[in-house]
Amino acid sequence: MNEYEQFKHLLEYFVAHLEWCVNEDQNTIGYQNYIKRLIEEDNFKKTGQGYNGAKIQKQIELWSAYDNGNIHINIQQNFGSYQSTKSYLNWDLTGLNVNAKWDDNKITSLYLSQYDSEVSKDLEIEKSLIDLGLYDGQLPNTDLIDFFNKYNSIIVEWNIMEQFKKNEPYIKLLKEAKNVILTGAPGTGKTYLAKQIAKQMIGVQTDEELDESGQFNFVQFHPSYDYTDFVEGLRPTPPDENGTIGFEIKDGIFKSFCQRAFGVNAITNGKIINFNLEEFEKYLQNLNLKNGTIYNYKNSIDKLLGNGNSTKVPIYQNLEEICDNYNDIKDFDRKNNLHNIFASAVKKLSDFRDNLNTNNPKPNEIKPFIFIIDEINRGEISKIFGELFFSIDPSYRGKKGAVKTQYSNLHDDEKEVFFVPENVYIIGSMNDIDRSVESFDFAMRRRFTWIEISAEQSAVNMNLPNETKSKMKKLNEQISQFGELNASYHIGAAYFLDSNGKAREDYDSIWSLRIEPLLNEYLRGMPDSSEKIKLLKSAFTA
Repeated sequence: MNEYEQFKHLLEYFVAHLEWCVNEDQNTIGYQNYIKRLIEEDNFKKTGQGYNGAKIQKQIELWSAYDNGNIHINIQQNFGSYQSTKSYLNWDLTGLNVNAKWDDNKITSLYLSQYDSEVSKDLEIEKSLIDLGLYDGQLPNTDLIDFFNKYNSIIVEWNIMEQFKKNEPYIKLLKEAKNVILTGAPGTGKTYLAKQIAKQMIGVQTDEELDESGQFNFVQFHPSYDYTDFVEGLRPTPPDENGTIGFEIKDGIFKSFCQRAFGVNAITNGKIINFNLEEFEKYLQNLNLKNGTIYNYKNSIDKLLGNGNSTKVPIYQNLEEICDNYNDIKDFDRKNNLHNIFASAVKKLSDFRDNLNTNNPKPNEIKPFIFIIDEINRGEISKIFGELFFSIDPSYRGKKGAVKTQYSNLHDDEKEVFFVPENVYIIGSMNDIDRSVESFDFAMRRRFTWIEISAEQSAVNMNLPNETKSKMKKLNEQISQFGELNASYHIGAAYFLDSNGKAREDYDSIWSLRIEPLLNEYLRGMPDSSEKIKLLKSAFTA
């Protein structure tokens, strides 16, 4: 059964239920198809709030689950009448409803409404029962499909706006602090939240768009991670014709990211839109390079285009071809002992091309660049960041925080300095109970603003259903009852999600495969651990 077929059954049941409550007519198709069996089996609940877990929800369980969430049935009298907006279908965790319009004791049409701040607003999307083809015994028609699609699209927009509202306090803090660390119990969705913040700040909606934006990068620290991975270091070169392997200096992931951010800023500030030699020179000027360095870069590119006097230099047709042949040009430098004269210029030209493609400039817009460090406490922080302790400080962003890196003597320009641009934002994440937490450098602690994500907050961030929130809350309250444990050992919302980020409701499997093994680890070696597991299971299943 696809979603349209489910939705048709759900609407037919909703109409049948309400009309039975009003007129108790046993001759309708709706009564015969849906209500009669429930009454005969003594399973019919006339009223209740499905969104609060009332038993009435079981009557629509076959048709309540959709890709974007669940729909609940809510039936209650309003001054003795079922013909009011107090009886409706509701999309879970929203104020978006399906209501009925009546003519005497019969429903004539269904319409979409939005409930907000105790006011119900008609969204002016209405279909008659005849248009919807209810009770016609056929597959869903185009009107019903259109009705569902409009409802579904409003839900998507609602969820996006609600997520924006939830993220705004974090975004405001990140913009002020530049560096934040999200900390909390395992499974509280810290990495998920970090990516949601990045998407909202950059202005994209999917993980794919985030990765392709050019304004985002993600790394996970571990005990072997070091300065050469993060900032810069020596890396082996391919063997030459004699089989000799050399070494060259390579930028690490964070340094490359910061240089990209600065390069995009240069394009924005210079209002540069074209990929040509004149705009390249303008780009270099906006990088605040010295005039001599700019001349050397431009002169090297001129020669590669055939505009110089040298007969040994390889000639290319255009700037794109030069960028595409960077490795060949680097080999040419090495074979002729030219100390990267041409390769360094082509590297800058390639950066210019990439940054120009990233930019899509808007007037005076400085784009945010978001760098996420997952498990930030698992690396040896002082070894990874080195002198960047100073440069990432919010008070020393930009050129006033410029430093010489550890390998600056190997740069083409030994006086070259590095700094972290103002528009680079760092989000770290870490688990409270990780044993390496205490080794986190206090100098680094001072440079980050710390935000704790509680298990309860994670349930809100990840839009868990109310029943799941209730189970999770009872379980965590019981965990806190044990003196050996605290909020750092609470169970977060991620344990209740499937691989697609959708809420699971197979609670027995969640307990036995996800939660119980974790709790056993928490309680290992503690007195009466078996009895404590029983108490925790009882709280979870209550």
